[in-house]
Amino acid sequence: MKKNLILLLIISAFIACKSKNSSTDKDSIINNTYSNRQSAELIQKFKPIIQGVWVKKDYIDKVVATKSPMTAADLASGLTTMYIETDSLKGDSMKVDAGWNNHEGSDLTLKFKPGKTSETILLGDFDLGYSIKNGDTSIVLYGYDKEKNEHTTTRYVKAFNKQKDLGDGMGYLINKGLIAGTYKMTDSIGKSSTVTFTAFGKVIGFENLKTYSIQNDLGGEPMNNLDNIMFDMDLKTRKDFTFKFNADTLNFYNTKANADSSELLVDKLKYKLVRQK
Repeated sequence: MKKNLILLLIISAFIACKSKNSSTDKDSIINNTYSNRQSAELIQKFKPIIQGVWVKKDYIDKVVATKSPMTAADLASGLTTMYIETDSLKGDSMKVDAGWNNHEGSDLTLKFKPGKTSETILLGDFDLGYSIKNGDTSIVLYGYDKEKNEHTTTRYVKAFNKQKDLGDGMGYLINKGLIAGTYKMTDSIGKSSTVTFTAFGKVIGFENLKTYSIQNDLGGEPMNNLDNIMFDMDLKTRKDFTFKFNADTLNFYNTKANADSSELLVDKLKYKLVRQK
């Protein structure tokens, strides 16, 4: 009798455990199915919107307003550019190329999982959302600054759909906002010519130079204290000038080092360029 009772208890415990495991398995399947369906919906919602090269909006706005990347350097902080290539999506996640402080590169993991709200997904430690206003789309990152103990909201504007190098979008928007256009150029001996700068970094009619780049990596190194434009940067023909805008006039100056070579000083005016209407 005692043996039968023990056997009955063992069988009852086994049935209860099996029933519990079965219930847990069912819950897990339901949760996974819901999670997969949720990710699929988020992919469908976000994927067509977020493809492209995105650049920190407040920084670009200040560069254009002040005509000076140096003046806007205080906003060249944190995540300043990113490239979201949605064709690289695997399952519900993908890697995103990220540029920090206009200097370092890394990558972040983008997950099509809900952020803190139903309108955001996960990008590294950020929540990523977007807004569309008057036909213009911007990406919005919501984060938290531990040093300042405050929540942050950062907007990004789209430069273009694809890129080759991480700095392409930043360079394009700076070029477009500052210098792209056609100018009448006069050199220091009074010789005039017509020069055209494209937003993609090409220059036409400026001596035999082919490319230009406006420096935006301003990390505080010695002799990195002036707005700088570089021509044919990686070639023997390279030339560098500091530049200043005065309304529609763009002036290129030679530079020289100060006494201890810690800073550059503005030297003689080399070229005067007047934008053509």
